[in-house]
Amino acid sequence: MSAPEPLVLEALQGHVQQHDKWPGPRAVKIFVASTYKNFREERRQVLELVGPELQTTYDDRYIEFEFVDMHYGTDGGDEANPALLRYHLDEIRCCNQTSKAGFFLCFIGGNPSHYHPVLPFTIDAERFEQLVKSDGAQSALIKACYKLGDGRYHLEGDDKWYSDLLERDEQRKRLTGAQRAFNNLALEALERGSDVADLLRSPVEIQCELALELLKNGKHPEGMVAVFKDIPESKSDDKLITITIERLKKLQKKLEDSLPATHVIRVGPSSAESTPTDPGSDAEEKLSPFRDKLQTVVSLLVDDSLSTEPDQGKGRKKTVQEVFLEHITHLRICIEHNKNFKVNAKQIEDTAKSILDNAKEYYESRSRHPPVLIHGPDASGKTTLLTHLYFKCEEIFPKRVLRIVRFSAATPRSAYNLELLRVMCQQISIILNIPEGYLPKDASFDPLYINNWFQSLLRRCEEMENEILLIFIDNIHRVNPLECDIVTGLSWLPMSLPRNVFLVCTSSVPLEQLQLTPAQKEKFKVQNCYHLLDAIDDTTENCSSEQFIDGAFDNLEVVFGAKAFSKLAGYITCSEFGLTELELLELLMPTSNSDAVITLHDANFTFSTLAVAKYMMKTIISEQVVSGRSTWRWRAAAAGSRARRRYIRVQSALRDAHSDLAALHFASFLQDAEENDTSETQEPGCVADDDALLDSTPFHSASRTAAAFTQRHVEESWLHLLLAGDFSKLKDLTVCNFDFLLAAVQTVTISYLRCILEHVRCYILDRDVELVYGAVRKASDILTRDPMQLGAQIIAWLRPSVARRGVLATLVTAAMAWCDGYDKPLLVPLNGWLHPPIASTVRVVSAGAASGAGVRLLQLAPSGQHLVLAPATGDPQLWHVMSNSRVHTFKGHSGRILSMCVTRESQYLLTGSEDTSVIVWDLHTLAVKTKILEHIAPVLCVAAIVNRSLVISGGEDSAVIVTSLVDGALVTKLDHHRGPVTEVKVIQDGEILVTCSQDGTVCTWNVDNFTLLSTVNAGAPIHAMTVTDDNVFLVTLQGDNELHVRTFITGTHLHLLKRHKAKVKCFCVGHDSSRAAVGCADQRIYIYSLHSAQLLRTLAAAHDLAALAIADKDHFLLAAGGNRVTIYSFHTEDNLTNFRPTKQMSRRQTKSRTNITLLQAEQNELIPISCLEVSRDGQLAASGCARGLVRVWQLSTHRLQATLSGHMGHITCVTFSPNNLLVLSGSEDRTVVVWQLADNSPSLTYKGHQSALQTLLMMSDGRRAMSGDRSRHVHVWLVDSGIVLLSATCPSTSIDVTLNMKYAVLSDGDNSVRIWALAEGDISEEKRSVSHAERVTCFALTADSQHIVTGSCDMSLKVWQLNGGKLSQVLVGHTDIVTCVAVSITNKTQVVSGSWDCNLIVWDINTGTDLHLLSGHLGKVTCVKVTGDGSIAVSGAEDKTLIIWETKRGLALTSLALHVPLLGFQITSDCSRIVVHLLDRGCLPIICLHNTPATYVKIPTYAAPTKDADELRPLAPKRPMRRLLKKEVSLDTYTWQKKYAHLTSAAMMAQVDERLKRRFSVSASMEEISKIQEAKNKDLGSQVSLGPEQAAIAQSQHFDQLEALWNKISPPRRRSNKSLSKQSSLIERVDSSDEDHTPVEEQEHMVE
Repeated sequence: MSAPEPLVLEALQGHVQQHDKWPGPRAVKIFVASTYKNFREERRQVLELVGPELQTTYDDRYIEFEFVDMHYGTDGGDEANPALLRYHLDEIRCCNQTSKAGFFLCFIGGNPSHYHPVLPFTIDAERFEQLVKSDGAQSALIKACYKLGDGRYHLEGDDKWYSDLLERDEQRKRLTGAQRAFNNLALEALERGSDVADLLRSPVEIQCELALELLKNGKHPEGMVAVFKDIPESKSDDKLITITIERLKKLQKKLEDSLPATHVIRVGPSSAESTPTDPGSDAEEKLSPFRDKLQTVVSLLVDDSLSTEPDQGKGRKKTVQEVFLEHITHLRICIEHNKNFKVNAKQIEDTAKSILDNAKEYYESRSRHPPVLIHGPDASGKTTLLTHLYFKCEEIFPKRVLRIVRFSAATPRSAYNLELLRVMCQQISIILNIPEGYLPKDASFDPLYINNWFQSLLRRCEEMENEILLIFIDNIHRVNPLECDIVTGLSWLPMSLPRNVFLVCTSSVPLEQLQLTPAQKEKFKVQNCYHLLDAIDDTTENCSSEQFIDGAFDNLEVVFGAKAFSKLAGYITCSEFGLTELELLELLMPTSNSDAVITLHDANFTFSTLAVAKYMMKTIISEQVVSGRSTWRWRAAAAGSRARRRYIRVQSALRDAHSDLAALHFASFLQDAEENDTSETQEPGCVADDDALLDSTPFHSASRTAAAFTQRHVEESWLHLLLAGDFSKLKDLTVCNFDFLLAAVQTVTISYLRCILEHVRCYILDRDVELVYGAVRKASDILTRDPMQLGAQIIAWLRPSVARRGVLATLVTAAMAWCDGYDKPLLVPLNGWLHPPIASTVRVVSAGAASGAGVRLLQLAPSGQHLVLAPATGDPQLWHVMSNSRVHTFKGHSGRILSMCVTRESQYLLTGSEDTSVIVWDLHTLAVKTKILEHIAPVLCVAAIVNRSLVISGGEDSAVIVTSLVDGALVTKLDHHRGPVTEVKVIQDGEILVTCSQDGTVCTWNVDNFTLLSTVNAGAPIHAMTVTDDNVFLVTLQGDNELHVRTFITGTHLHLLKRHKAKVKCFCVGHDSSRAAVGCADQRIYIYSLHSAQLLRTLAAAHDLAALAIADKDHFLLAAGGNRVTIYSFHTEDNLTNFRPTKQMSRRQTKSRTNITLLQAEQNELIPISCLEVSRDGQLAASGCARGLVRVWQLSTHRLQATLSGHMGHITCVTFSPNNLLVLSGSEDRTVVVWQLADNSPSLTYKGHQSALQTLLMMSDGRRAMSGDRSRHVHVWLVDSGIVLLSATCPSTSIDVTLNMKYAVLSDGDNSVRIWALAEGDISEEKRSVSHAERVTCFALTADSQHIVTGSCDMSLKVWQLNGGKLSQVLVGHTDIVTCVAVSITNKTQVVSGSWDCNLIVWDINTGTDLHLLSGHLGKVTCVKVTGDGSIAVSGAEDKTLIIWETKRGLALTSLALHVPLLGFQITSDCSRIVVHLLDRGCLPIICLHNTPATYVKIPTYAAPTKDADELRPLAPKRPMRRLLKKEVSLDTYTWQKKYAHLTSAAMMAQVDERLKRRFSVSASMEEISKIQEAKNKDLGSQVSLGPEQAAIAQSQHFDQLEALWNKISPPRRRSNKSLSKQSSLIERVDSSDEDHTPVEEQEHMVE
């Protein structure tokens, strides 16, 4: 097994010596040098056309392109500013350092008068003296600018020229004066003959010279490109211009000499206007050669650079690469931190010494020890101590030191427990070079598995004698603990380490608050493993002290302006893992108008100002390479928290910043979505059938373009959508988007995707998210090993529970389309068999009130993400559901809250209290809107009509009071009731008011004039009442537990809900208006159907119940009581599996309002399947179930075609006739029924058996059937008449007959198999027996009818000759019981067997050698099937997976986890469909092997032996009642010659279409059939020679082809009568073409 490259391995072991050779950021950053006024159009095109074009080319390689044009967005006023030039030169060095390929592009030429000189940074003392010889004002001015040092004069006072970036005028004026004075002095000196010409260089020349210097000794020996334009000769006598022209020509010459010819591009003078040209197509056309050349040069540079990269590869290589890149990110942080912060505080030194001394002592005394935990507040030097220990530990240990370091939350993979631990486990596996690979065979990125894996790796380290492993984790408190973590977030921290393993963690959260188990906390309190650091005094030197950070922020605000800097700081603070320079520019630099001047006043930056900001912020910002991108982030955690307090003070600012960041990442997706929206509105109702969307098989689904999700989207972008609160986009674009899920699994891993979904669940209560999370969680084991199964797993888990429209329907359709586009073999489920992957209890929220009193009332806020809870005593509170946090307490009432109501439309909360007041709160602002004081007794119920601005309340004073929502003024008072009013309800959009009272009446009022419409008298006090959403049912609570259901309109009593015995505490009805949830004192919730009063299910709550609420669309049921709120899944389909009936439901029926009864009906249909068979042509499957029903399924459309009922007992066996027109079913009622598939009717019931049927099969002649019963009687009988031909008493558990029908093989599962020669009739001597030492578990007959292969518990297989029963081969190789064996039709020598040893073996039957060992299952292999051509084997095992193997090379091609135990499966001849028999399930998974490599092989059809020919006289076929033959269309020769001769052409004789060959098996004309019959009679008992038969087949296929073509050219008129098609033959149903086949003819073929 190849070890990683030395450089990679060294880095993974923690060595940093070669860190300069580690891969840098994947960015190409090119500095563009030019004067402000020359080359404007060229520069514009470089930025707007060349850059984006290159970006699209290299997007899939994750390379970022940035052309840095410092003049973009400026007014050119600072072009010759020396202070700014310093920053620009730094930027060129930075480009050279960080760019992957190419770093400098210069434009030289054009108008020489635009090359303004710039004050030189340094001048030799001698030349300076010559410059300032004359004593004038100009000399004095220049002298003031320069200062002598080291024998040279240095330009000083950068802050004089460039410190105020907002108001530039004054500094520019001062600089212009100094520059003019310098130019004049220099020209004077020139005239005197001094050599000062090079002091008048322009910024561009200085930049070019630096670039040339870097070219020689920098990273990029060819990283420079020059663009030349001719320099016009100057006509003026300006000495300065003449000097400039000379210098420029020299520079051009120098560049030509230094650069390769391809790197020098010349542009014509035509576009040399200094004014910006019209950016029309005209200029773009002229410059297109320039653009092409530049693009080619840069592309070549990038390709060169990429070619030296190590190949990422697949599998192990990819794992090593991923772990390597992750580790060097942390190592770089470690190196940089160690370089910037030296240990100078005494307490850090002492702690470091103490830790190292202890470690040394543990190692030398060979004792186990606990990990080290260092706790200290921010800026106490924890990280400095950690990095110090990292570099120091090498010195104290005598042996080789392996080190792993992690800075929690510095990268996406270190932000979650699960991922942090997974990558560390893989890294330890690599550096220990564990032989079984970096991912164990049974690996699962499940929290429990990874935890155990980590512990086992540490135990393994103990065995290493010569190595010491140190693990450093900084800020361990910042790791996101997620719900899936076992016990507590950090329970994986081992508390007892081997002598040669050391673990050091830091945390700024004290020990008590860390997510540790109590035992871990106790251990840590031991003195020498828990170290406390005090905060270091705030000194200006300490870069992470608040004082230092505030000072830096103040300075930057002065330079850039508070508005601009706070915008920049805000974005950096909100980004999770930092932002790249390009991203910052996209956020801060407007690019709509390339000629506009961008100013800091508008809080916008340019390339130039951002570069200045970068160098000014050096002390507080660090640049780190994360996932191949160089990002800016705050150097110290303290800076981030300070910036958050200073610049993002309000929630709205935070959301806006996150929205901007999300928009930045998802810009292209959002544009696409908008374009799609417009097209949808133009074509309403484009999908006629609701089912069309999901019920198309994957291979009919529309083609799709995959969204290009990058690693950046997966790592961070989703988080911004989440924090911006944009949940619908979050679902559409990320967590419920197939491309995003796929990108997450492929670029990172399934465990990271789990972490993302867990994180999202901390914020959102949403059924779609719960379902996706459930599916990913359940499939995470299999996706760890085979990420390509994601599409299939999404379809299998989510398809049954998906609504017809919506985000999940799109997700499933996208998964199907992805599978469709996949070009290798792939298993794809076509229907569903799994329960929705959502737990019954979704979440439990602890809502402990301060006083300890339990929750009494519960209302769900309209967003669905917040709850309003009213405790038994105290004020109502607003809670966020998923994060389990209290948001607000509504203070205003002085008594207990007795009633609450939340309005849907305008988000108001109404509370009624014991203090007789009603308060209306605004849920947006959380302030009081109105207070109503009209009642004289406690308020028992409240409601609001928002569109009329009315509040309605009822109280113990038996009055219903209507007041204004706006000011609380009284509108009217209804004094109709004679007892306390217990409920008020507004229905029909505020038109009608319903009130009920303890006087036993329910009154209905018209809201327009408050007149009484009707009264229902219940006859007993009503404690509570509700009306269903569709206004059909009125449910009232009378007495302690009597729930009465009445019709709302008439008040007619329907039924009593009475299955509960305890006192009813609360109840509510679903939005589907068909279910009621009742909470009782026995801590149970009873769910009833309102239509039938049936109890549907019971939910157990672990607390008292005081209030219930149902979320929108019935997705969740919330139950509150005690100090807890439990959230249950309440969707109708959640406890049912998908079982689609045959007939399409009308669209009206599919709505959830009526589908509860339908689903109950479906549930009754879910009776476990008992047997299964697939037809020979692979078009149909038949399944029998325990209720006497036989179902026939259409495999191409995965639909149920027919349900055949006629048996009285359970079905035990089913089989198809060879011509696929009949299905035979055997049952426990001792009968076999022969079904005609043409009209789904029974044609014969065979009653010859005396006990329950056990096995049944049909012989190849299509005439005889063989059946065995439990009393060991086996019969051979005629299918068309039921006449018994043979019968015998022999084994009957499993039966098979050879294709030539000479031998039957029978077994009872003991250690022998009987061979019965059928041709000899019922002679007991002819039942030969072949046996093993132990029980025979399986057998298979070869297609040539020569051999039988048996497998046994004795771990061997034996090959026997059928004629004589002689043993011809023993196959030994399995190490456990052989369970299954399979053979193919065409490959005569190949056998595949499976065993309890979890392996399969491919054998050569002739030599007895094992060709391949197929290992991949994690459980005992139970079943195997082989395709007709023998190229593919399919195996199923106790690990609940199917694996497809290529037998030739012995490789696994694809697999599918079924998640349910399987009893067996059947495949079609080419394995294009697999039908699975599940344990105790009534559904039938139909799975497609997409891109199957196998070819279809037709099972050879043999004629019956002639001896039986007299007995098997063909019976005249019954003509069906309807005339199905088309008039004048028969298949005799005369008709063809007479009517269709003109169609018979040479072209028609071409190769028969594959599909026709499959579908028209043997359908010859009457003439041909009679010829075959004659041949049979001549042949006397032997086989019919295949010559005439093949001739017949060829001729019949020729006829079929002609007929198909005839129908295509002049199709016969179709009857519109639907009943006809129902009775027509199966073949007509398979395809839409109109063949002239009728049941009559089909039966005649069958008789053959």
